[in-house]
Formats: sequence, C-alpha cells, structure tokens
Amino acid sequence: MSSLRFLQLKATPEQAKLLPGNQLMDIFDQFETISTISIKGVFPELLFRVTFKNPKALEQFDQLAAFEITEILEKNDVSALLTAYTKGPVPMLIHSNPETWIHTPSTISKHSGLFLTVLGTTKGLKKFRDEILQLLPPSIKISISKNLKGRSIAAPKLPKRRGEIVRIAVKNGYYQSPRKCKQRDLAEILGIKQGTVAEHLQYAESSIMSSWVNQSK
Repeated sequence: MSSLRFLQLKATPEQAKLLPGNQLMDIFDQFETISTISIKGVFPELLFRVTFKNPKALEQFDQLAAFEITEILEKNDVSALLTAYTKGPVPMLIHSNPETWIHTPSTISKHSGLFLTVLGTTKGLKKFRDEILQLLPPSIKISISKNLKGRSIAAPKLPKRRGEIVRIAVKNGYYQSPRKCKQRDLAEILGIKQGTVAEHLQYAESSIMSSWVNQSK
C-alpha cells in the first residue's frame, strides 16, 4: 500500500515576488486556500478566503488570467470567501498529477510570503518537485516529509462541534474519491453556512495532518 507524504514550500515576500501568482500579493493582504471543491474539469476549482483593504480587490482578482471566480459565498468590507478556477502553472502541475493534492495550510501573504502544502504519494511528490523546480528561483527550499503511516499515529482531539462535522462529512462521502457530496450539501444537512463548514473542515484537516507529520518524524 502506498504511503502519503507532505511537500512544503516556503518563500519570503521577496522570493515570492519572483514566483507565478505574485500579483496576489499586490491585491490581497492574505490569500488562503481552504479546500478543493472539484478536480473533475480542465481546471481545479478551489475554495479561498481572502483579506484585503482595497474595496476593488475582488474586481482586480477576477481580471487575472490565472483565476476565474465561480461564486462569492460571503463578503464584507475586508474579507471574502469565494470559489474560483485556478489556471496558473503551479496549481495546474498539481492538478495534472493524479498522485498530488493541494492541502492546508497554503497561503500567500504580502507580510509572510508563500507557504504551499502538497499532499501526495512519494512518486507523485517527487515528480511535482522535479517539475516545480523549473519554475522556482534556486534560493527557494522545498522539503518532503517522511511517510505518513496512519496505523501507528494517534489522531489529535478535535473540539466537539468540529469533530461532529468531520464525522458527518465522512459519513456522507465527502472524503471519498470521487466525492459523494459537496460542502454546500453538508451545510444543508447541518443547517449552517457553507463558509462555517469550510472553516471547520479546514482546521480539522490542518490539525490532523500536522499531527501526522509531527509524529512521523
């Protein structure tokens, strides 16, 4: 049985300016990947949380060739939760590789730069690393974790409500491949906003995967 690993890429704000997608740093204070909505089409559709000070930030974002907003789920004067097709070279490398998936935490910030997390098999991550190195400045470092051996790793304890949402997501096939339901379906079942479901799943996934990485070192 194949084991999963994490690949993590870190870049300072100065280094991130040299990367594809650097325009996001000019538009948003922070651009955060929450989860994958769909990988069935030509382009992956992802859920993002963005924070901004410019009231026209979303208009500028939708004008970028590398993105196409599909739905704005929530919006206020300083932030938004939205779904978008991603067409840039880095997400397309992940999308075209059947053994890699973008994961949390993955953020771009004008204050802290880029932090990218990719989950995948050993073979998939090595292929992705070889390909992405052709797009990166030589000063940027990439690391791959050891194998994540789920049987020997204890899952972290989640808050009661968060654990309940994760269990309902599992029960309804959210984590099956292909997925049997979407976040909006879970929101209807739970009687809460899709954004709330997304946040709970994001933090739960981040806690669980971080625990796996730390325990597998």
